[in-house]
Amino acid sequence: MSGGDGGGGRAGALSYGLPSIPSSKLPDLRFISRGAYGTVSSARHADWRVPVALKCLQGPLLDSDRNHLLKEAEILHKARFTYILPILGICNEPEFLGIVTEYMINGSLNQLLHGKDVYPDIPWCLRFRILYEIALGVNYLHNMDPPLLHHDLKTQNILLDDEFHVKIADFGMSKWRVISMSQSRSESSLPEGGTIIYMPPEDYNPSQKTRASVKHDIYSYAVIMWEVMSRKQPFEEVINPLQIMYSVSQGQRLDLSEGSLSMDIPHRRLIIRLMESGWAQNPDERPSFL
Repeated sequence: MSGGDGGGGRAGALSYGLPSIPSSKLPDLRFISRGAYGTVSSARHADWRVPVALKCLQGPLLDSDRNHLLKEAEILHKARFTYILPILGICNEPEFLGIVTEYMINGSLNQLLHGKDVYPDIPWCLRFRILYEIALGVNYLHNMDPPLLHHDLKTQNILLDDEFHVKIADFGMSKWRVISMSQSRSESSLPEGGTIIYMPPEDYNPSQKTRASVKHDIYSYAVIMWEVMSRKQPFEEVINPLQIMYSVSQGQRLDLSEGSLSMDIPHRRLIIRLMESGWAQNPDERPSFL
């Protein structure tokens, strides 16, 4: 990791204290995916000789939006913890804006859980370690001053390093996500539907502004617990996100029977109790990570 300016760059990035990484230092970009936070590509930094990932917003940006996004990135840059994906710098170009992070060779938790051809068996000890590290990472964010709430925690943005240790990504990027979604609104993408799965019912109606709370992340974590233990996609049988919203609003939750959660899960009864408390209908009844 470098604290320098990466050999030059636009003053906009430097004014916020972020290392500026010109796109010329990221040759041979390779597309990885497109999601709610823009386009993700991999590259090898020309000077550092290490693989990196670049998360990009394409197209023209208003100066006000660009400045807001740079401030958002600066906050992310300050979040330094073992289980948080570190931001190495910003790629602030006229034609696009990108965040440069470490490249996670083992992809996301979502790929691990649902790539059953590649990972036919995931030991229970690894599953519990992953859940433990997620809890430590989110707890760190919640204890920053001021607290940093993720509010979009899901298996797709929990990344895994070369030893399958957790690196939480895409936290504190609300403005980034809004702009990315507006840029891709003409496409038939599923980021909104996918996020609904992990969203607590009190946040379904954007017109009813609820106070930002750590309890949102607790609910998401409970759903992730179920997904890690079952290796099933939450609500995979439901096609319409509105149906999920209605069912959850009425108090329905994911299946806790042996059909989804096998009887050989260690400490199964305790795990189920934790899930149920984490996705309680009343946010005040949900625990915290402390």
